[in-house]
Amino acid sequence: MTAARERKQRQPRTVILQTSNVRADEEVHRQIGLKDALHLADLHEALVISFGLSKELGSAPWYFSAVNDRESRLDAGDPVHRHLAAEGDAVAYHFGLWDIAIVAVESYPRDAGTPRALCIGGSGDFGGVEFDLAEINAELTGTATTREVLTATKAEVRELIDRSGIFDFVPLLQALDLTREVILPVPKVETLRGLPVENDRVGRDAFWTVMLAISCMSDDQLADEILESTMSSLGWENDDGTALTGAETRALCAESLRQLASVGGYGTDALSPVDRLDIYRELLRV
Repeated sequence: MTAARERKQRQPRTVILQTSNVRADEEVHRQIGLKDALHLADLHEALVISFGLSKELGSAPWYFSAVNDRESRLDAGDPVHRHLAAEGDAVAYHFGLWDIAIVAVESYPRDAGTPRALCIGGSGDFGGVEFDLAEINAELTGTATTREVLTATKAEVRELIDRSGIFDFVPLLQALDLTREVILPVPKVETLRGLPVENDRVGRDAFWTVMLAISCMSDDQLADEILESTMSSLGWENDDGTALTGAETRALCAESLRQLASVGGYGTDALSPVDRLDIYRELLRV
């Protein structure tokens, strides 16, 4: 009776998972936000979609295990929070010959509008399947909630997404859960509310584009690709007609990025990914 009451009273949370397949010649990463009351079998489905393994379903065995013991199999009917609740909790996922390491990096309370599962970001193509964040999340969520997500997003960011036509950012904003309460020191909040400091449109566009790119928690190469494609879609280019590079885009909002770095949201001395998420929420939401 005690265990049953405990399960009934427990409020589901969203757990952010870093999932990685690391080989000698390549690394592939996906960051997944998941309702922790779901079962490991549901996590399996999210991993299949996020890593593009759908074609192998039915022909490849799969299971979860303890990190360093493949023989210590976990029950697929276990709730995710039994094994992945606190930061640093880890399990291994085995699909055919593939091994994927899973580590919990953050957990926070859910609200009614939070999707069951979302791929927040990632890097690297897997098994010949190109990484397409929008396509992954369309399959994970089933239906679009674009209007609800953008309503919680800062007007200048909404306008940038609309002008660029790149609605791939919407699943990212949804996964960030911009309506979640954020508690930051007052001086840090004041600094963030003053950003961007640039007054020209190209500088402000550059800053918000950088913000969206780094919120994906992806590697530098993917971030540069996002910066180049987004600034191009917004109509910005060099005087000679060439596309703005990632470095050139960052240079357009250098002072804002310097101030962002001063509060731990950017640069070599940036805070942990978990702590940076609160900074990004504060910046991007209404």
